[in-house]
Amino acid sequence: MNWSTASIKGWVVSISYFTFCLLSFSLFAQKQVSVHADGTSVSSDLTPKHAFEEALAQAKKNALLKAGVPENLLVSNLMFEYGNEQNVESYFHGISNTELNANILVDSIYEDKRWFDSYGYMNVQVEIDATVFTYGKPKDPAFFFDIEGLKEVYLDQEHIRFAFIPSADGYLTIFAFNEDESYVLYPFENQEYDYLSDESERLFVKEEPVSFPIHPAYRNGYSIEMNDPVEDEASILLFVFTKKHIPWIDEQVSLESVRSWIYKIPIDQREILYRNVLLKHPN
Repeated sequence: MNWSTASIKGWVVSISYFTFCLLSFSLFAQKQVSVHADGTSVSSDLTPKHAFEEALAQAKKNALLKAGVPENLLVSNLMFEYGNEQNVESYFHGISNTELNANILVDSIYEDKRWFDSYGYMNVQVEIDATVFTYGKPKDPAFFFDIEGLKEVYLDQEHIRFAFIPSADGYLTIFAFNEDESYVLYPFENQEYDYLSDESERLFVKEEPVSFPIHPAYRNGYSIEMNDPVEDEASILLFVFTKKHIPWIDEQVSLESVRSWIYKIPIDQREILYRNVLLKHPN
C-alpha cells in the first residue's frame, strides 16, 4: 500500500531526525530493568506453534515477576503479548490498555527446547532476555484525544482526512505500519523540498480540532495507492500524544523501535491509539 501527500507519489519515507535538545527520558518517572527468564508449556493437544506461544507468554510473565511487577497486573500486560507478534494490531493493543502499569520488550528469544515426558505430554521451554519498564504514576485520565472522520475502509486512490481533538495541550506523532513498510506519517518532512514539510514542533491546543493533513499543500488529504492489483491491503495508524515534545530520532521505523520509544515515556505522560485502515479495490 502506497501512501502519498498530494502529488508526491509512493510512501512518505522522508523522516527528519530531530535534535533531542535538553529533553531526556531520564527526567521521567519510569524505570527499566533487564531480566533473563524462561517459560514452559506442557500440553497434550496444542500444536508445536501454539505450545511455543504459550511458553513465550509464560516466560514474559516470569520476566515481569522478576522485575517486581505485582502479579495482579500481569493480565493486562500479557493479554496483547500472547499470539503471533507479527500481527501489528496485537503488537499495539496492550499499549492502549488503560490499566497498563508496566511494559515488557523482548530483546532476545533463545532456541526453544522440546521433549515428551513420561506421561506423553509435549514440553516446550523458551528462554528470553527482556527489558521491563515500570512506572511510578498511573495513566492520567484527563489526558486523551479523539479522532473523527477516519474510516476503517477506503478505496484505491481515495483521499483520507480526519480531525484530531485533544483534551489537553500536547504534541502528536503518527506512525503508519503495514506488512511491507513502516514510517512516520506526521510530522512529515520532505528533506529535498523543506517547504513541503510539516512543522516539527507543533503544540496542539486543548479542545481545538485540527484537520489532517495540516500542511496546505496536501489539503485534499492523504492519498493511498495499492501495490497489489488484486489483494486488499491493511495498515495501522498509531497515534502517540505526549505532554512534552518528544521527537522521534531513531534511524529506522519498526514495530520494535516504536514500542521501545513509547515504553520509555511514562504512562501518565502519553496517550496511545491505533486505528485499522483497510484499502480495497473498487468493485
